Amino acid sequence: MPKQSFLAAALGLLALLSPGLAADVPQHTMLSKAESEPWHGVGRVNILHRNQRSMCTGTLLAPDIVLTAAHCLTHKGTGAEFKPGEVHFVAGWHKGSFTGHSRAAAISVHPNWTKAGKGTAAALGADIALIRLAEPIGQGAATHFDLGDPPLPGAPVTLISYRRDRAHALTMQSDCRYRAVIDRVMTLDCNVIEGASGSPVFLIEDGVPRVVAVLSAKDRAGKKAYATRVDGALADLLGTLSN
Repeated sequence: MPKQSFLAAALGLLALLSPGLAADVPQHTMLSKAESEPWHGVGRVNILHRNQRSMCTGTLLAPDIVLTAAHCLTHKGTGAEFKPGEVHFVAGWHKGSFTGHSRAAAISVHPNWTKAGKGTAAALGADIALIRLAEPIGQGAATHFDLGDPPLPGAPVTLISYRRDRAHALTMQSDCRYRAVIDRVMTLDCNVIEGASGSPVFLIEDGVPRVVAVLSAKDRAGKKAYATRVDGALADLLGTLSN
């Protein structure tokens, strides 16, 4: 079976609303308020669409730019983009407190996300989006992270997320390992939980974290995760936001 077909057959997109089975992740990976401080630029993306609520994770790349997954900003049934007013980013959220927040002024979803069939490798490789905030969030309130190039397969990567089962505090998973890449999709040996969609995949070198991918999906067994590479995909999205 071709690699692309194998990948498509294995995928199950992370659900935004339906509950999932919690994996056995050590409790110490849930960060305390003090431990969360360097990661305040990783925040919650909250969606209120009519009477429906959902959440994902997003990452500040600049005071007014948030990186997340395309499927977080599109309706699961129709594929239509949510309106900016329905999207709210909260930085530094920890059990009721936060360091900054803003509603979206504009969103930009990768055009190939809606063109490709759901669950295909092509769609997964385009599962990336940007949010432009109405009110910038400065460095004093939350860290803005730089992008990096994906490492060689076998390298450890770190996932920071607001998981569905720990929705009010950040969880760090530093036991994830990058195994392979197929087109624009990175395969990770990593248990992930609903809500972690859109989470940044960090490569940490010399103590400096850089975002190399955005968490998009998991396999049906929950033992592997799939992330969309950020290199080369953001220039067009930024151009759309500026229009």
